[in-house]
Amino acid sequence: MKELPETLSHAYLITGGSGEGRSAYARRLTQAYLCQGERPPCGQCLPCRKVAAGIHPDISLIAPAEGKREISVDQARSLRADAYVRPNEGRRKIYLIDPADSMNPAAQNALLKVLEEGPPYTAFLLLTGHPGKLLDTVRSRCEHLALPPQEEPADPQQLEKGANLARLLLEGDELAVAEGLAALEQEKLKSGQLMDLLAVAEEQAAHALVQNPRRASAVVRALKTCRENGVYNPGTGHVLGWLAARLFG
Repeated sequence: MKELPETLSHAYLITGGSGEGRSAYARRLTQAYLCQGERPPCGQCLPCRKVAAGIHPDISLIAPAEGKREISVDQARSLRADAYVRPNEGRRKIYLIDPADSMNPAAQNALLKVLEEGPPYTAFLLLTGHPGKLLDTVRSRCEHLALPPQEEPADPQQLEKGANLARLLLEGDELAVAEGLAALEQEKLKSGQLMDLLAVAEEQAAHALVQNPRRASAVVRALKTCRENGVYNPGTGHVLGWLAARLFG
């Protein structure tokens, strides 16, 4: 599990990992906000145990209403009004918005002011696997915590495809790389599939750092940059375009 920040911010955007992983991490953060032990989160004090049991009165979960797909603007306005009511028993009031990408644009805009300059006793945790669906103005008001990708059994075909991509980037000239990336774009990979493929290629390229440090370093940096940008789901063509530009631009 990703380590908690040393100093807690008032608002975090938690991405990556799995839905369960994001929830578990948010629960640890919530315990850290409310913990009364010496080294938060201690997991043993009364607030920590209440958080674990889901009964702490200063924690609010904001999710789509039953039968709805979106978090509405009315829910966001209700959260905003509640934020100015002091905590019941803890030092902070924590609002978990999950999934944050289910907020419609009006709901997101309704939260901008409280996200930026809400009461000092409030904290906001926005959980999402699709941060690209959030407004830039929302993302910019939160510190971004990206969890490691969910570990799954290695797919032999994915490993082979990643190794082939790494070999192309390491050994191919500009035309060969352009043709290879164009062919890859035609496969219509989903964003998650593409990010997994780039991660495999990055790992494979790192093995060539000793034999060809200059080219391998450029490939590794380019793949890493594209994976980091890819978290906002810009589309396969854009990601592969970034990759080509960083290698030959």
